Amino acid sequence: MAQGRPYQAYQNTHVKTSSQKQLIVMLFDGMDRFMSRAGRAIEEDDFEVAHNNLQKTGKILLELISTLREDTGGEIASNLKKIYVYCYEQIVMANLKKDAKMVGDIKEVLNNLREGWKAISRGENALNAAGQTPKSIRITG
Repeated sequence: MAQGRPYQAYQNTHVKTSSQKQLIVMLFDGMDRFMSRAGRAIEEDDFEVAHNNLQKTGKILLELISTLREDTGGEIASNLKKIYVYCYEQIVMANLKKDAKMVGDIKEVLNNLREGWKAISRGENALNAAGQTPKSIRITG
């Protein structure tokens, strides 16, 4: 399986051994890459590449929305859902208009969220390294 595809094997192992919060950060990293590609593609009038990358971003946002657990995440999960829905709507509009500025604006919002998830993940890792159990907050997404 890994023969001839060591990077893919590494990625599969990395995903399987990551915490839920680390996986969310990976999704945000993916959205950042896709939006960067889309923004460049729009500027170069390569609308097919822009469309494909904005579609990928939108699919990740839909996944984040669908995995939110508002019943256990309370107000935080509800607010995250509103932000994700807003970002999704803006990505759809940016794709329709092929507007690089809109892509950049949403990228900035999502990168701020990504930094928040990174901080949460680092805190969880520090607790685990210290042998403490993190308090459970069921937000997901």
